[in-house]
Amino acid sequence: MLDAIYRATRARISELAEGLSGSQLRLPVPATPGWSVHEVLAHLTGGAADARAQRLDGAPGPSWTARHVAERRDRTVGELLKEWELASPAVEASLPERFAGPNLAADAICHEADLHEALGLGRVDREHWQPFLDAMGHLPGRRLPEAESLVITDELGREWRCGSDDAVTELRADGYELLRGLLSRRSRRQIAGWDWSPAPSPQLVDGFGVFGHRDDDQPIPGR
Repeated sequence: MLDAIYRATRARISELAEGLSGSQLRLPVPATPGWSVHEVLAHLTGGAADARAQRLDGAPGPSWTARHVAERRDRTVGELLKEWELASPAVEASLPERFAGPNLAADAICHEADLHEALGLGRVDREHWQPFLDAMGHLPGRRLPEAESLVITDELGREWRCGSDDAVTELRADGYELLRGLLSRRSRRQIAGWDWSPAPSPQLVDGFGVFGHRDDDQPIPGR
């Protein structure tokens, strides 16, 4: 499944990138290490090229991703997309069938939404990111103390339940926003402002995102 998701996500991002102007490529992308749209494309390409070459020292840390950007700073969009296309079959072959932790399919889905938010576009269609929400929805509950439980429900009625204690915290939130929060793409203030009952502890809010918490509010695209 993840190989098909990665292939389709690369195709959508490539189609988007081919139509961008120079000013759009220079736009800053929120929630990244200060990258522009062009630099996000360089990172996506570099990650695939490194997977193909088994050049994985430091992966997936900041020095690894920074090198992707630095090595491709002067390349055209066409050159980036061609390199990404050539490397993609090796990435697809390396992916597990289903989400079981960080991987390049999840990275592509995350950065596709980053690009949409940076460019002021609408949300990525739900069918593309739903499998990752299905797999990740239980993660915040795993960080709770044993004496607490968490029940998360999205707007479609899907539910993730962790813990079995009577002290239950309930969260009702939009599925897209849940996934963006889980990917550390929403600030502590934004996450705390969701529909919680009772109000969440600071520890729960701080630990909601898998890449740690953030304090800068992020753009929220229209539906």
